[in-house]
Amino acid sequence: MPRLATCHVCHVLQRFPDVPPKTPMVPARLQWESGEEYTYTDDKGYAVMVPAYDPMLEDFITKHQHGLDDNAAVHGQIQVYGIDQKTWDSVDVVTKIRKELQEATDEWYEDRDTYREGAIACYNAHGNPTTDTGCPDYMDDSKMIGKSSYRDDDGKVHKVPLELRQYLCWQCPYQQAYVIPEIRRRKGMYK
Repeated sequence: MPRLATCHVCHVLQRFPDVPPKTPMVPARLQWESGEEYTYTDDKGYAVMVPAYDPMLEDFITKHQHGLDDNAAVHGQIQVYGIDQKTWDSVDVVTKIRKELQEATDEWYEDRDTYREGAIACYNAHGNPTTDTGCPDYMDDSKMIGKSSYRDDDGKVHKVPLELRQYLCWQCPYQQAYVIPEIRRRKGMYK
């Protein structure tokens, strides 16, 4: 499911894909240094479940803190819209949401696709690699979005499992035009 994140401080709409399908889910919970906790709930009172690891969203939030404390995010500085694939494919969701935000706030929101743009810039910098030439930093840690581990408030280090890490490479034309077809060919899908 594609997602769209909004920063209401710098008026940016950022597109990015959903987390990998087998990402574990945890209750959406905030905890302050004072020990106070808040768990988000749905209309029926059940805890809202969110991915345990979401490197793209964490990267977006880190880039859009603007020196504000965590309470700003709680009060709507950043919003994330999950959009089902059918709607994403049939409606220009970005234009629709941007228009609604502009009407509600009287501010212009810029549409960005930072990760795809970064992947294309990398692809071009490597001279448009093919399966013959290969990409020198394909799935390299330097292309990872977010961090491979993080420290919680108790000082415990959590490692993001390899299969749940996200890379610019997933958005790259090299991945789409060469790597995926080669994997499919090896699996016998092109007979």
